[in-house]
Amino acid sequence: MINDELSSLNPTIVLWNIKSIFNKQPTSVTYENFGLIGTKLGRYPIDAWKPYYLEVPKNGNKKDTVGRGHQAFGISLENTPWNLKRTIVLPEYTRFQNFDIEQMKLIVKHWTDICIPEDVPCIAIAVKCRGYYCDDRAAQSIAVLTIWNDAVCRITSLDWAEGPLEDCITPEWYIETTSLMNLDEAVERMQKIYENISWENKAFSIFTIPSGIGCDINEKTSSTTHAPWGSELKYECYAELKNDLNIMFSQIRSIFFTNSVSNIGDRITNFRTNDAKKGGRNNE
Repeated sequence: MINDELSSLNPTIVLWNIKSIFNKQPTSVTYENFGLIGTKLGRYPIDAWKPYYLEVPKNGNKKDTVGRGHQAFGISLENTPWNLKRTIVLPEYTRFQNFDIEQMKLIVKHWTDICIPEDVPCIAIAVKCRGYYCDDRAAQSIAVLTIWNDAVCRITSLDWAEGPLEDCITPEWYIETTSLMNLDEAVERMQKIYENISWENKAFSIFTIPSGIGCDINEKTSSTTHAPWGSELKYECYAELKNDLNIMFSQIRSIFFTNSVSNIGDRITNFRTNDAKKGGRNNE
């Protein structure tokens, strides 16, 4: 089991740095309102009895098809292990009562001043689709967009499904990740996610970090136990999901694109030539 405590930050240092930033800024917002308290190892917000980590596999993908069916026939196979060093670390915020773009701009601008490592993204959006893919066999698919403070992004995805002899305890799963890309390209991909999925009884959800994103556009926001994801927006209609995603992405773009972003491509190129220390932005 991976120890989440290994990825936590010192809350005292974080809050001290936030307070120092605010003392230099012409703003009436006090530092307690920002609520950035540390980090946790990234997990997919999946409805399952065990965690599925937000890992960036070395070859871009990994899978596990062992399941309980093999054990039923006396075959003993090992489950695919998780790699702590290649797991994306997500920021942990206290819950924003109302998402404030100006507050988030300030956090993003001073991300490294708040003692946050560069490999930790500042915003994450997860979109989940759940339903039945055949013969009443449940399935879930989750795509997670992680955005770093320089507007560089990555999409990681998990496909989870009950197998033919399963009882949901150890189902089959597949993880895939994209290379680093700019925010425009990432948003374009996420806006089309699950557009043509053909499962029965489909339902959708959006999870955000920080949790306040989207709270002002959907009254069906509910709390969730999928830490560090703080809230869940639920949908039965794909058109409503897509509409709210477009609004969210418009808000997020305004956080990063207030200044010139003509050098975003150069930032990605330059980063790819450097040695990343963590899985969050490792392209090997």
